[in-house]
Amino acid sequence: MLFATVGLTGAQAAPDDAPAPDWARMASAQALSPARAAPGDLVREWTGPDGRPVRLVVRLPQPKAGELSVSPPPAGQDARPVLEAALDELRRRGLGRLRLQPGSYVFRSTAQGGHWLLQGLQDVDIDARGARLVFSADAPGIVLGTSQRVRLRGATLAYQLPTSALAVLRERDGRRELVLDDGVPVDDTTRLFYLTEYDRASRLWVKGGTRLILPPGAAAPLQRVQGQVFSSSALASLRPGASYAVFRQWYGGAAFKIDDQPGPQQAEDIVLQDVTVLNAPGMGFLVYGLKRGFALLGSRVQPEPGSSMPVSSNFDALHIQSGGGDLLIADNHFVAQGDDGINLNNPVHPVVRIEDEGRSLVLSTYSRFIRSGDRLAFFGGDGRLLGLADVTAPPEPLGGLEHRVRLSRAIEGLDTRSAVRDLALLASRYLVERNTVERCHCHGLLAQLPNGLIRGNTFSQLSYNAIRLLTDVGPWREGVGAINVAVLDNDIRDTGPDQAPAMPWAAIAAYGTGRGGAVVDEPVNQFLEIRGNRIQRVQQGCITVASSRTVTVADNECSASNLNKRRADSLSVQQASQVTLRRNRLDGATRVDRASAATVDAAGER
Repeated sequence: MLFATVGLTGAQAAPDDAPAPDWARMASAQALSPARAAPGDLVREWTGPDGRPVRLVVRLPQPKAGELSVSPPPAGQDARPVLEAALDELRRRGLGRLRLQPGSYVFRSTAQGGHWLLQGLQDVDIDARGARLVFSADAPGIVLGTSQRVRLRGATLAYQLPTSALAVLRERDGRRELVLDDGVPVDDTTRLFYLTEYDRASRLWVKGGTRLILPPGAAAPLQRVQGQVFSSSALASLRPGASYAVFRQWYGGAAFKIDDQPGPQQAEDIVLQDVTVLNAPGMGFLVYGLKRGFALLGSRVQPEPGSSMPVSSNFDALHIQSGGGDLLIADNHFVAQGDDGINLNNPVHPVVRIEDEGRSLVLSTYSRFIRSGDRLAFFGGDGRLLGLADVTAPPEPLGGLEHRVRLSRAIEGLDTRSAVRDLALLASRYLVERNTVERCHCHGLLAQLPNGLIRGNTFSQLSYNAIRLLTDVGPWREGVGAINVAVLDNDIRDTGPDQAPAMPWAAIAAYGTGRGGAVVDEPVNQFLEIRGNRIQRVQQGCITVASSRTVTVADNECSASNLNKRRADSLSVQQASQVTLRRNRLDGATRVDRASAATVDAAGER
């Protein structure tokens, strides 16, 4: 059955005297997948906190008969032309299955921004069980686009180039120096971008430890002095005698990347099953420009046993930046990555310049995805929805990330601190279930999208807090908002502290940030259910609800919280409304600020 969706898509922009639009209703309108499920497809259904049914569909390939088998190339030979030729033959013969025989496939060259391009495929099943794909350059490993109903199974993905290392900070002759371990390959071209304090004995990051970020163009980059020794005046902020995990690339290539843009052949229904990422100069899995339909099942991001490199992926294990919806993330294991375990994100476009009395704007990041006829929503720096307008002409590229966008009407109150969301690009419908995120320099999960279920996951030994339900229209410019999202029966233990923005941080925190990174009063998150979670041995509080409306917090159990600040609150409610608290078993106090107190129902709360 093809389900209809509710919303304002295709309607005319509201007249100036119309009632103010409801962002939560618009953003969460598509609770039912538009995809028609066939027998055997991945279908998940549940009832959201707002009472509506949510239905998620990811289509599996229906491959044509016939299989093409490929053997690993001889040692020293480039695997890229071998596998490209195999895909060409698969298409020419109309086959539906590609089998990579067990062994090592070393990619010694790249093409069009990646090592192996999966382009123009429909209903293809790639069986790579026992195959190890090794990438040689700081570029994406597998890049998929313009493909529908493709499944990759069993592959192991790794990079030949060193991506991380261990080092010790020492002080000698009044100068601080970073000394990389013996055997770590370095030369005068080696760049080091990011240092995070690391405990060698436990192979864990130090909770609340020091770190140093030196992105490209930093004023005082690390320079090689001699041998394994590097120095910079920026090292003054670190602790002599401490060990550090060192990141050797800055947002480099993702091991697997979906990279596409709106169009008739835009990628959808992509399934990764039992795929392992051992190391990556960027993210493990990156989804960017998907139409809809993505499943990551039973996969891993983890360092290779016995490796001298302490980090798996240098940045997020899984980052979905523009995923369209129907996202199924289940039974995965993410270990030792350098940033978030799972980040469910969505484009927010900064306003660079206002022209033609507000009827024309120059927008920046991700504006290349905007199309004529799209409806845009405009937000102030406080997270408040300012209004809606339609795009009346194809956006004009201005170079770099910027595009000029012409609007059906000017938006009152808009300025260059405002942010823009495109309703045509909003992702919706996701299930994050039975995953383990552990022993990483990370948050566990950033849920920034509507219509989600986060259930039965384990978050352990994280440098920061576990679950964030949020959106940001300030410095980060991320997400839609956690709207109609349930967080149920998760295990959280041994998590570290957050510092900014200033708020009562907790293992599970719902909030929103705006101009200057401040927590906003606007209820950017709505219809949340936080129930049945078990939280123990955490550095800060258990649950915080801020910038949110219509929230139930019930039957959660919290012990040994606020380890870095005794007698602090376990459960905090601030700048929130219509919050119900029931039967939570806490080891500390519950605090409700004055702004929230009138609408908080805590009857029977312990």
